[in-house]
Amino acid sequence: MKDSHEFFGLLRKFKLSRTQALHLAPAGYAKKVDLQAFKTIAETCSGQQIPVMIFVGNKGCIQIHSGNITKLVPMGPWFNVLDPEFNLHLREDLVAGVWHVIKPSTDGDVNSIELNDAEGEMILQMFGKRKPGIPELTEWRELVNHTSK
Repeated sequence: MKDSHEFFGLLRKFKLSRTQALHLAPAGYAKKVDLQAFKTIAETCSGQQIPVMIFVGNKGCIQIHSGNITKLVPMGPWFNVLDPEFNLHLREDLVAGVWHVIKPSTDGDVNSIELNDAEGEMILQMFGKRKPGIPELTEWRELVNHTSK
């Protein structure tokens, strides 16, 4: 792969669900981690102001946030981001899988944290903020690699 967007084409080509592909990925490219890893990464990004990109979607639409996350508010089974320009309400008890995924690109490897539900459907993807032609933030890469050990 030269671009992480090519991953979707590979899923279609080989008729795989995203979760199946993660299980079949070569060693070192997809690692199952726990929900606490996601929460720790979000909390560290908030505290250190490491900018992120968060993708949340379904078959009908997708919301993309690019920038800092600041106000994290856990409440019961909910993990919330309550910022003026971005709100996230994640039901922790409905998260069945959390993955640290590494996708090769022409700008170097791109690390993400991906959450899915019991049916293997994507709930959320989080990356360090970046654009094509710009390598991944070192702070993001180090945080994800350290937290997902």
